[in-house]
Amino acid sequence: MDTLKIDIVSDVVCPWCVIGFKNLKKAMKILEADLNFKISWKPYELHPEIPQNGYDKKLFMQQKFGSSSGRSHYNEITRIGESVGFEFNFSKAERIPNTFMAHRLLWMVEKHHLQTELSEALFKAYFTDGLNIGSKEVLADLSTSVGLEKKEVIDFLNSEEGGQETADLEMAFIEKSIGAVPTYFINNKYIIQGGQEPETFVAFFKKIIKKENEANK
Repeated sequence: MDTLKIDIVSDVVCPWCVIGFKNLKKAMKILEADLNFKISWKPYELHPEIPQNGYDKKLFMQQKFGSSSGRSHYNEITRIGESVGFEFNFSKAERIPNTFMAHRLLWMVEKHHLQTELSEALFKAYFTDGLNIGSKEVLADLSTSVGLEKKEVIDFLNSEEGGQETADLEMAFIEKSIGAVPTYFINNKYIIQGGQEPETFVAFFKKIIKKENEANK
């Protein structure tokens, strides 16, 4: 059976990354009888300028969207979220977090094969529950919910481990001129971006497999 390696470049405060992954999961389900998938999550900070203690969300929205505070934009995302089975509650979170620590934690959990589980937990914590995912305590609690030992996570977050590796990974993708997330790198050669529909992913993956099989004849 053919295998597709998918590197998902995303940020945990990116709503389109949630929608894109929900649709990617549907596409993988459609193709599960014919393909294996190896998923890896890669870091990208939409707002690296956010301070470590976060930034007032209402002020951020006013600065970005003006007096509307992005209501129509986020209403549309909420509607799309419902269609893919995800609940967005944009009014719950009070602060925009700095996401570097969350990305560093995702780097750490790759060795436990828990990146996808933690990514989904982070999406729900921020977008549905309004939790501060820039907080060590919140990150530690989320980590235990996916099966990690809390002490291991707290010790890791209190260290510098993974910081340089995470920064290097992010820079590597920035140097590839990524202009938006989510971006999906397939087998280190093919790129598709955005919150695509499941059918778009399916067609793209089939095209890749056909091309690679023909090249290997």
